[in-house]
Amino acid sequence: MASPAAVGGGLLGAGAIGVGSAYLAGAFEGSDSLEVEAEPANVLLSSEANFSSGYATSGWIGKGYGHYLVSPIGSQTKGNVTIDNKKWWEWSYENWKRDLANSPGTLSEEFNGTNKVSKAFLDSTSVSDSSTSLNKVCKFVYEQDKSKITPSANPAGNEVKLKNNLFKYCSILGEVKTISDVSKETYGNDTNYGGNPENAKKFVAITGNDKFWNKRSEEFYSNKGSKRGDDDTSKFFKKFYVDNKNEKKNIRGRCEEAYRKQSSSTESTDASPSLAEITKFCAI
Repeated sequence: MASPAAVGGGLLGAGAIGVGSAYLAGAFEGSDSLEVEAEPANVLLSSEANFSSGYATSGWIGKGYGHYLVSPIGSQTKGNVTIDNKKWWEWSYENWKRDLANSPGTLSEEFNGTNKVSKAFLDSTSVSDSSTSLNKVCKFVYEQDKSKITPSANPAGNEVKLKNNLFKYCSILGEVKTISDVSKETYGNDTNYGGNPENAKKFVAITGNDKFWNKRSEEFYSNKGSKRGDDDTSKFFKKFYVDNKNEKKNIRGRCEEAYRKQSSSTESTDASPSLAEITKFCAI
């Protein structure tokens, strides 16, 4: 059974069952959006009892991002309250339907059309048409190699669309855009970390992406996990952690500083990060 802390729906303090977070329209624009919907509580993929064995394949999307992805079924009981993920998938399906009607060009091959996604949810006992319910389509993507969402030389390729669709329709993060996805976000020439075209494909944009940055900040100030800010091998981010651990300042600003740093900087390690550090804290 999953631990209470694994239940999504909120970001900071995401453990409450049955309490949803605010979903900002498009999942990217941020607090200026006027359309707000209640996001249902959910159980994450990594909370499944058989997650370790079911997603043991190295390189699978589900294995790498299971702590952000919503379980296709998901069931958890706390006290007298039991939830599964049906309501969450119905909520996500409404977002998908809006995009199909208004911006079909943003959809990947896996999500583009009612012949690909025909309904919101089917439970594990259903057999007919199971591959075209949204939760089953996402499950299929979870079982693909991460190369399927690794951007190629073509910025309009299916990999970019699938990456965006995966996090928008199948995760608690909403659509996560990288620097290269946001035309107004620039960081100078390619000697700067954020200005390098290859880095720009993987570093998360400072603009928008509120859900991602809130979740990453939660991970940063946690006392467990691979994104902990008190890691002594990450001097640049360790300094930010020490200076801000009481007020828990959002890590977004530190990543922006990092993007503007030159990769050949001769500053001290607590004043200038390495590529590995930035990738660890500022990419998914």
